[in-house]
Amino acid sequence: MKILFVGDVYMDRGREAFAKYYPQVKETYKPHITIVNGENITNGNGLSDAIYKEYMMKGVHLFTLGNHAFSRKDALQVLAYDNVVRPANYGPGTIGKGFATIRFNDQRLTVINLLGRVFMRDPIDNPFTRMDELLKEIESDYILVDFHAEATSEKYALANYLDGRVDALIGTHTHVQTADECKFPKGMLYISDVGMSGVRFSIIGGEIKQGIRKFVTGVPERIYPEKEGPLQFNAVLIDLDKRTIQRIDLKDAS
Repeated sequence: MKILFVGDVYMDRGREAFAKYYPQVKETYKPHITIVNGENITNGNGLSDAIYKEYMMKGVHLFTLGNHAFSRKDALQVLAYDNVVRPANYGPGTIGKGFATIRFNDQRLTVINLLGRVFMRDPIDNPFTRMDELLKEIESDYILVDFHAEATSEKYALANYLDGRVDALIGTHTHVQTADECKFPKGMLYISDVGMSGVRFSIIGGEIKQGIRKFVTGVPERIYPEKEGPLQFNAVLIDLDKRTIQRIDLKDAS
């Protein structure tokens, strides 16, 4: 089973990058399942119903989210879909699903979404103990985790904790693709961050002038997307039969 996991699609130009590069990536790598992190896909705040429907028509099988999962007015409607998952370590009674299972050729792939706690503001449950609970109830041929977290140390800690218990752990949230893709000692496939699809020369998708001003002055501002410049498309291809993980980093000419 080959899985294409596309890194955080960042707003309008991230969707432009997806539209430009996804068809050729699909043709080249021929994934069986495509997963997209849609945390920032709609104005930087979650996944809209309209974009969800559009991407299902494009061949996407499942969306994962993150700390903006509940930001939109239509979140209740979007989170009701079977193939949209939000972080599983929010408390009991939270709308939406923390995991979903996809079938391909009589095999089951379960995708779990988790949110980190280090440097994150949400009052969430422990992702380590929540995974212990989930693994007791999930029966599947393969398990993939999208760990939406800020700290690389937390990602590596969870990776070591889950090695041999899940098949892949993919880091999201920091928008910079890392070069540490590997297979852990007990067989789990891993990367600290799959990266971002959006404007290549930006501040993790945000406007350059605004981002610099924020760091120079220290005054907080709402982030707006960078509108100009070449695009990039970040993803990983996971082959669960061959136990390989490959970075995909496509860029427009500068």
